[in-house]
Amino acid sequence: MKTPLALALLAALPLPCLAETLTYEEARRAMLAANPQVQAAARSLETAELRVRAARAGLYPSLNASASYARSGTQGLEPGDSYSYGFNGTQPLFSPAVPASVRSAAAARRAAQAAYDRAASRLSFELKSAFADSLSAAETVTLSGETLKRRAENLELIRLKYEAGRENKAALLETEAALKTARWQDERYRKNLLLLGRKLNRLLGRPARAAAPELSLAAPPEPPADFSAFEARLQNHPSLRAARAAQDSARAALDSADSAALPEASANGSYRWSGSDWPEKRNSWSLGAGVTVPLFAGGRLAANRGAARSSLSSAEADLKNASDEVYLAAEDAFLAWREARAYLDVAKSSLEAAQARAWLVRKQYLAGQASYFEWRNVEEQIISEQNQYLSAGRGLAVSHAAFVQAIGE
Repeated sequence: MKTPLALALLAALPLPCLAETLTYEEARRAMLAANPQVQAAARSLETAELRVRAARAGLYPSLNASASYARSGTQGLEPGDSYSYGFNGTQPLFSPAVPASVRSAAAARRAAQAAYDRAASRLSFELKSAFADSLSAAETVTLSGETLKRRAENLELIRLKYEAGRENKAALLETEAALKTARWQDERYRKNLLLLGRKLNRLLGRPARAAAPELSLAAPPEPPADFSAFEARLQNHPSLRAARAAQDSARAALDSADSAALPEASANGSYRWSGSDWPEKRNSWSLGAGVTVPLFAGGRLAANRGAARSSLSSAEADLKNASDEVYLAAEDAFLAWREARAYLDVAKSSLEAAQARAWLVRKQYLAGQASYFEWRNVEEQIISEQNQYLSAGRGLAVSHAAFVQAIGE
């Protein structure tokens, strides 16, 4: 599918057929696999997953093995050996702080997932922008080549008219300057294309100086008339998920602070062997339960509860603020997308009108029915409209990419 950028030159400036192209989806997969920022976010997510497993382990019994050996003696007596080994285990019976720590770790995992999705969304926007910039730059280089050819033809036409005495010296000098300017601009466009290729290579994790691949970018879809079709998708926005995770973490911290004032109970047991001469041994075992009740902590428990309540109130306010910001940013991006689409139609119509006008005035000038200044102005106008249409096509692609990022995808 051709992009709006690829239509910039219409039928007069077709792009060459590419044997192999890199699509945006292929590039996105390669970028997510190689980009160090995404890899760092993935490692953070893996860390959060392991911490959830570690927190859940506090709900289960723990079993330990121990062993000791000592050799001691008294002056005048033979030294003796002593040893012991065995097992002991503990099972929490009532410990409200453990479920709270599990919920806190789960909230941290959701925050890490949101951070990963946010990084992927931001880099996807940068990648699509790089695609649009590179395609626009490549088409600008193609347009520049056609402009150089047109400027050279114009110079030859003015020279013939000047030698025939039908045009003045100023017109000849202006046309020569226009050709030199077009050559300078062509060099600048080619440099810009090279720099954009390096930027794209870095996003893809390729050597910066490697040859940039040929690109293919699907045309942005037509924007719907109303933003309400996207409102439901905003609930899964990474910023909102991170804010909800922060709220859940603050609520778990409050539960943990409240539980510090409650008693804790656990069951424990042990079995041990001990003796003074191997293999002589004696065994012993014990089973029991313990309860710990906090009586006085110098105001620490009350202060912790107050701090946790304040943190929860702050997290709730942050969630409300994040919800408003996400909605407004997404709606603004949607309106910008619609505006860019409408402007592309304007740029296309202006280009078609400029092409028709340039063809007519050129014929009139050759027939002596139009002045040099009128012909020069329409020549400048058509080049300006061609560049404007390329810019409008790039703007549409970037505005759609910005909208996709604004809704968290």
